[in-house]
Amino acid sequence: MDRKAWFLTVLFSLVLLSSCGQQQARENQSTSKSTRFSSSVEAHSTQQPAPISPILLPPQEVTPTAAPAQTGTPTAVTTGKSSGATPYGQPPAMTDEETQLTQQLFALINSDRTTRGLYAYSWNSTLAGGARLHSWNMYHCGFSHTCPDGTPQCTRIESEGFTNAANCGENIGYAGPYPTPWQGVKNIQEGMVNEPPAGWHRMHLLSTTLHTVGVGVYIDPTGFIWFTEDLVS
Repeated sequence: MDRKAWFLTVLFSLVLLSSCGQQQARENQSTSKSTRFSSSVEAHSTQQPAPISPILLPPQEVTPTAAPAQTGTPTAVTTGKSSGATPYGQPPAMTDEETQLTQQLFALINSDRTTRGLYAYSWNSTLAGGARLHSWNMYHCGFSHTCPDGTPQCTRIESEGFTNAANCGENIGYAGPYPTPWQGVKNIQEGMVNEPPAGWHRMHLLSTTLHTVGVGVYIDPTGFIWFTEDLVS
């Protein structure tokens, strides 16, 4: 082999070795990168989550709560005879329907109070007698607290024997018997207790200084219902 041919052979061998070395370096570098990435993923995928402690809830104990006692609500209301003014005579004996409406109205008054956390009113038959006389009188002389002779309601209540009538109250109502007599009365009563806080009817019904009530109901010949609620401390 002449000198020129030998030189070309040596040069070609060097180029080939250099190319193989660079290819091996690239393969090693690529393999190294792939391994790091793969290891990173493996470490992430095989990492065990930290144990979670179970949450223990204390046992729930339910204590039954007694319904509010309906104190002051008798099984049958009684109405005494009033000594008030009787220009139209004494009212007639109460009918069964009037007695039932009286009892229902008294129970509703106390129900409205107990649902608001207030004590129940006690029943007084003397107040009830005066209240029914007033309902009877109103049927003749008109819807008014001072019917029939202009006497203010607290003065009238005081004359029935309640000497401490300075703290007193009176609500009066006139209800149609529609759709039933009780529903007519109940609609009026609910209108009273749901008045704005400054409404006098509401103040009487939800008072914290009055304690005793008497309710008087009279149903006139046309079926309309007159009722009076007298209250004292």
